[in-house]
Amino acid sequence: MKNKIDHMKKITCVIILAFIGMQLIAQSFEVPKNVNLVKAEDYKQYEEAIVKGTDWLLNTPINSEQAKRKEVNAFLMKWMTGSPDVSLEMNADVLTFMECPDCLMMFLAGWTKLAIQSDTKVSNVEGSIQGVKDVIALYQKNKAYIGKNKAIEKYIKLDNKGKLETYLASKLK
Repeated sequence: MKNKIDHMKKITCVIILAFIGMQLIAQSFEVPKNVNLVKAEDYKQYEEAIVKGTDWLLNTPINSEQAKRKEVNAFLMKWMTGSPDVSLEMNADVLTFMECPDCLMMFLAGWTKLAIQSDTKVSNVEGSIQGVKDVIALYQKNKAYIGKNKAIEKYIKLDNKGKLETYLASKLK
C-alpha cells in the first residue's frame, strides 16, 4: 500500500511540474520587434521565433493575454504570407472551422511549425494533418471559451478512431 501511495505522489509531482513548465514556456515568448522581412535570409532568422510563437499560441489560454495574442498572430501572419520557403494551402473541405479565428490561426501556425522543423518539403496532406491536430489540441484546452464546434468535434472523433489522416487525405485529392 505504501508503494502505491509513493507512486501516486511521484505521478502527481510530475504532473504539477509539467504544468508549471508549460506555463513558464507559454509566458516566456516575446514577439520580435522591428521585424524587417525583405529577403529570404530575413525570414530564415525568425524561424525559431515562429516555432516559439506557435507554441505560445497553443499553450496560452485564448481568454488570457489577448493583446499579446493579437501581436503574436500578426507576427506569425506577416512571416507566413511572405516566407519563400513555406507554402500553405487553404482548402475549404479541411478548414470546416473557419468561424473560429483562433482555430484558423492555429491551423496555419501548426502547419508552418511542421514545415520549419521538417528536413523535407511538407506536403499539403502532412501540413493539413498537423494543422488540424494543433486545432484539436487548442480546442480541447479552450473549449469552454471557444464553445462547441461540430466540425472540430468530428475531427476529434476521427482522430480517436485513427482515421483522421485518411479522411483529410481524401479531402485533399
